Amino acid sequence: MACFARSEAPGVINMSNSQEKTCLVIPCHDEAARLDMGRFLSSPESYLLLFVNDGSTDRTAEVVRQHLGGRIHLLDLPHNRGKAEAVRAGMLHAVRTPPLSDAAWFGYWDADLATPLSEVQWLLQFSRQIDDRADSIWGSRVYRLGSVIERKLIRHLANRCFATMAGLLLNTRSYDSQCGAKLFRREVVAAAFGAPFVSRWLFDIELMFRLRDATVVECPLRQWRDVPGKRSRFAMLALRGVPDLLRIRARYGRLK
Repeated sequence: MACFARSEAPGVINMSNSQEKTCLVIPCHDEAARLDMGRFLSSPESYLLLFVNDGSTDRTAEVVRQHLGGRIHLLDLPHNRGKAEAVRAGMLHAVRTPPLSDAAWFGYWDADLATPLSEVQWLLQFSRQIDDRADSIWGSRVYRLGSVIERKLIRHLANRCFATMAGLLLNTRSYDSQCGAKLFRREVVAAAFGAPFVSRWLFDIELMFRLRDATVVECPLRQWRDVPGKRSRFAMLALRGVPDLLRIRARYGRLK
């Protein structure tokens, strides 16, 4: 049975011993104006970065192509599929395609870097802190002493309402399932991403069901900031949240 655990206040973590290769899938739809390639390029050499251009109508693919080679890779989807299928396509491509497939961990990360890339090592070290038992590590935007979580109040309230609805309908126990910073061991990628998702946007919830026999943990992030121009998901959660949650329940039932 899946284990969804959340640490309230992780202690001081040694950041010096986490250089295993990690492949990050970055879904992009019309992100040309906001892609900060400098920040991606300044990330550690152990990071392999796969940008998935999800049928963008702007210069997103061109911006990435200017930096191809080495650790930067591009998967160009001709038509917009939505974040769920863009992430799924990227994850499956990554585990099958060298040199991306050389990574020990595979994950997806929001293109706007609301979660800075420094948090990757924080998640990996959190896994080590719990004796490497985690099959998947999910970043969680928890307000706590020592963290810098800057989010508009309306978004915070929307996400708390959504988490409550998901808990009531599906018996989920995740504090922040929708945070776009997640890592997976290569051994669980096929189970998590092998089949198409029911929901175009709430696929994170489906991952809980697909990994119910794995060990999944939530790690409170140290930093997360709202990025100007970030598309608000409040309307989507309000209009499509409950119907999509009901569709997920019809497909998978409730978590035990």
